[in-house]
Amino acid sequence: MSLLAPARLRGVLRVAAVAAVLLFAFSLRVLTSASAELRAGDEYRKQGDLEAAVVHYRRSARWYAPASPFHVEALAKLGAIGAEAERKADTELALSAYRAIRAAIMSTRSFYVPEQARLRAADERIASLMATLPAPPMDAGKSRDQLRREHLALLQADPGPSILWTVVLLLGFGSWVAGAFAFTMRAIDPQDRLIPREALRWGAVIALGFGLFVLGMSLA
Repeated sequence: MSLLAPARLRGVLRVAAVAAVLLFAFSLRVLTSASAELRAGDEYRKQGDLEAAVVHYRRSARWYAPASPFHVEALAKLGAIGAEAERKADTELALSAYRAIRAAIMSTRSFYVPEQARLRAADERIASLMATLPAPPMDAGKSRDQLRREHLALLQADPGPSILWTVVLLLGFGSWVAGAFAFTMRAIDPQDRLIPREALRWGAVIALGFGLFVLGMSLA
């Protein structure tokens, strides 16, 4: 037991180290991408190209990470563009900005929906603006308030995350973690030397698991 305990401890530490490195790399990717898209949005906004700014702010807000300031700032700037467009009676731009808020938040939901207050506010503005547009023949005769309520009800209907892609996400995460554990236990010998064949096998499992995890995160 005295000989096995240090080996097991090294294995656990290796798993923890690999998991920490992967988590750090993923978080760094999210933060740097959110920051870059936010800067691009600011630049287009300075140039007066608000449509392009909306696109980049939406992308920034979609790179969500808990406690990250970038997606919050992007959502706030989208809200400001929408409010300013409303004051100028630019319904199309206002709808584009508010829909970008909604799309960004809904794309980052998992077992909870972040920034719910901003989502509710965006839904309210979208419903109100949609009610001012010419109604299709099937809605002829409905009041503006009734149209607003119907639009809002459709927006607030929560379809929930896709079960299929949630399963893909969970399978990817499980494969990622299991591959990392197996890599540390089977691809490194007691003298801490890499075993090429095992390293290739379990490295492929890690890469596949991580890919499925990211794909599931994007589409769930």
